[in-house]
Amino acid sequence: MSLLDTMPLRTVTLRVQARWQLAMLSPVAFVRYFVRTLDTHDKIQPVKRFPWRRPHIVPLIRLWQHNPLLSIRKSRQMLITWLFAALSLWDALHPGRLVMVQSKRLEDAIGDEYTGDGPLGRAKFILSHIPAAVGLVEGRHYEKHSIRVRFPVWNSAVWAIPQGANIIRQRTASGIWSDESHFQEEFGDAYAASAPCIRGGGWFVSTSTANPGAALALHEDRLDV
Repeated sequence: MSLLDTMPLRTVTLRVQARWQLAMLSPVAFVRYFVRTLDTHDKIQPVKRFPWRRPHIVPLIRLWQHNPLLSIRKSRQMLITWLFAALSLWDALHPGRLVMVQSKRLEDAIGDEYTGDGPLGRAKFILSHIPAAVGLVEGRHYEKHSIRVRFPVWNSAVWAIPQGANIIRQRTASGIWSDESHFQEEFGDAYAASAPCIRGGGWFVSTSTANPGAALALHEDRLDV
């Protein structure tokens, strides 16, 4: 039982709302207070708070806040995919943001909300586990669609896209997250197409387990586009 469980309902609501106001100013606070993950190996308590105290988490969030271009090598235990699903969602919870989440195939980018799979699926999972006391109402403040989550009140969205440059060139993104980018044969084209986003004040993040190719060349600062 947590401290919140022992508080009167009104006190809990006010506490959650105060934390939400802080979270909208700070992605660290958002990850700390409002991000839940799904551990499919845990049969007792699969839905868990994000382990934000791990030593690499806050430094990565700060790097993302202050650097328009990041390339991150990851492993399964680092929770990097969950982290950037959370940060993509956090960005889209602000006015006028278009965040693209990219994987090799569209199906990979879409994933599945109910099993916490894929970039968009994890963002949807996190959104669905934000406490009702915050006041976010599906159908009023946000809409879940097959390839995107829309926030009409903020004119924002998180949009799942497949590898390649076409969709990136056709839209003006605020942020682009390319997951498992080392396995995308068209990563170099996508990265080149993201240049207006980066130059315009947006952000581009490449995350992947290791594999030779354009994304690895970017990670090692050898990619010339």
